Amino acid sequence: MFTEFDEFLLTCGYFKIRNWNIDSAEVISIDSGHYWIIKKFDKEGYPGLVLYHSHDGRLYHVHFCYKDQDIAPAVSEIMSHDRYQKKKLKLRNRITKVSNRELMMAL
Repeated sequence: MFTEFDEFLLTCGYFKIRNWNIDSAEVISIDSGHYWIIKKFDKEGYPGLVLYHSHDGRLYHVHFCYKDQDIAPAVSEIMSHDRYQKKKLKLRNRITKVSNRELMMAL
């Protein structure tokens, strides 16, 4: 069920492929190290796609659902999530380098 363009998006170097079958792909984002499952489905003539997310590769939760089977929006969502994680990490590192006194003076 994956198109040639879908395969290109998953193998272009942004992901490490963990598992792949006819209607789903499990990948690891190289930027964040997070695990994702992109699962296509067709329920009673209604095609769709579910994007699952995990930090450890064992416990997944639904991250987003789509009304068609195009994986480009899911790949874009993963990239956006990675950018958010990077910004959050930079902010966390910056905050932890501030002393309690400096933090209280800033408030």
